[in-house]
Amino acid sequence: MTAAAQRSTLEKDRVLKYVCNACAFLGILIALVASRFVGMSASAMPAVTVATVGLWVIALVAGYFAFVNSKKVSPAAPVWLKLSGFVGAYSSLLLTLMILTGYLFYPTIEKSFVAKWNPYWLMLSLFVMGLAIDFEDWKRIVRNPKVIGLSVLIRWVCMPLAAFAVAYLVFVTLLPGPIGNSLAVGMILLGTSPTGTTSNALTMIAKGDLALSVSVTTVNTLLAPFLLPVLMQFLAGSMAPVNPGAMFIDLVRMVIIPVALGSILGSVFVKQCTRMRPTFAPLAIIFLGLIMMGSMSKGTGTLLKQLYILLYLVPGCVLFAIVGYSIGYYVPGFFGFTKKQRIAACFEVGVANAGLTMTLAGKYFGPLAVLVSILFGKVMVIIGSVVIVPLFGDKEEATGVGTGLTGKRKKVTSVK
Repeated sequence: MTAAAQRSTLEKDRVLKYVCNACAFLGILIALVASRFVGMSASAMPAVTVATVGLWVIALVAGYFAFVNSKKVSPAAPVWLKLSGFVGAYSSLLLTLMILTGYLFYPTIEKSFVAKWNPYWLMLSLFVMGLAIDFEDWKRIVRNPKVIGLSVLIRWVCMPLAAFAVAYLVFVTLLPGPIGNSLAVGMILLGTSPTGTTSNALTMIAKGDLALSVSVTTVNTLLAPFLLPVLMQFLAGSMAPVNPGAMFIDLVRMVIIPVALGSILGSVFVKQCTRMRPTFAPLAIIFLGLIMMGSMSKGTGTLLKQLYILLYLVPGCVLFAIVGYSIGYYVPGFFGFTKKQRIAACFEVGVANAGLTMTLAGKYFGPLAVLVSILFGKVMVIIGSVVIVPLFGDKEEATGVGTGLTGKRKKVTSVK
């Protein structure tokens, strides 16, 4: 490509991105101003709804052509592959628009199938996760129990305690009883949840041990039905009614069955799943967006009546995210994890399955607990991608880091 052609391509890309961002922002602004910043029914002002949705459609179309123009995918690739790449590249914009849809039009979304089908969106996302797990992943887990087991142990021991400490410090101590307890329960639920595919994506971007990340996510997900209800009863039972038996049944139905079924099909239809693998992450993003949209619609009415809680909720979520990422990166150093393993552990410990916690919070603990998951879902991704990933990129690669309790440098064999 000539220099002139490159300049033309870059200019076109810049214009398309400008159109994308401008239309997305303008659509948001119109709906916010028209609803006086408190949301409205989609049928309350049809012209506003049409204008907002129309501008968002233009934004997404412009973003798609900007993605295609950037040559991040082959021009000869099929449309479905281009769309998959676009969803992955513009996931932040897509999730933001879906969350805002749940807020701006919450009376309509709350009554729609989007909110009512939250458990099914979760099951579909975990089914897709299962499709990406094949026999090789299961064999890797069996062959490398030490490093995987330690990563899992750190997650299930440290994060519930960290969530309880932060929740008690920020919510229970500083807010009125019922409100503080509801927010605390939401944060403890995050601390007792498994990780999700977001941790795998962040590990890959940060050039960590992706195989370890996938293995730990799998084990954490399968352990969730057995550990989450017990930990919630122990840590949050004094703040809100907890029904461990019902939660266990729901988790088996919503987590283990979809993951197991997906993994079986992924192992049987290997060629087909390998070909469709590029669509797995985008599908998970779309399902997460639907969960966030439905959950936001259910929590908006409560939030608007008590906006001041954001002054506590935002710092609480930021603090919990920082604590989680720090525990995930530094504690494995005492067990001799390599640099790549510590990066993977950082995200496996610090990231929560926000889709799962939103669904459980909505069913068992109420709108305020849901809001914690919604906000933390955005905070953990922003801090992980904008702050943590660049920090890892600036550090030198190492094959072994940290010292054990004996003071001697150790090295744990990488998961392959």
